[in-house]
Amino acid sequence: MGLISKEPNNTALFSELFAVLAQAVMQNLTIEALELTPLQLLTVIVVYNHPKQSMSALAAELGTTGPQLSRTIKALEQKALVHRQPNPNNRRQINVMPTAEGRLVAEKHSQSVQAKITKRLTALSPADRTQLDRDLADAIKLFAKAGIVPPTPMP
Repeated sequence: MGLISKEPNNTALFSELFAVLAQAVMQNLTIEALELTPLQLLTVIVVYNHPKQSMSALAAELGTTGPQLSRTIKALEQKALVHRQPNPNNRRQINVMPTAEGRLVAEKHSQSVQAKITKRLTALSPADRTQLDRDLADAIKLFAKAGIVPPTPMP
């Protein structure tokens, strides 16, 4: 299904938008150089953007199981990209934090993706880029309102 259809179908449009954005981001990854799986890199980025999350909250945000996340975090700890620490307010919970190296990996990846996307967006007129910025900000707000993504402060 294309983005233009005769009848609105939010689920199909969301799926297509997700696939397009995931493809754009994944095309810009240097996973092989980092020796990370896509899930590991995504985990590093999510932990960087939302530090101190519990393992269960992180698993929910990533859409993975607890055991899969435990294996992923263990591998990332061995690469010194994240570390676990006890939650000071709840002894039963473990929070996941990025290490200095993990922050560097997430920042470098983010900068690389942003630079490549910015370069491609130069094909749009300034008015089109402004409209895209507004539309994406509105979409993120609506996704947060629907509980699809966590609310994040917008600049």
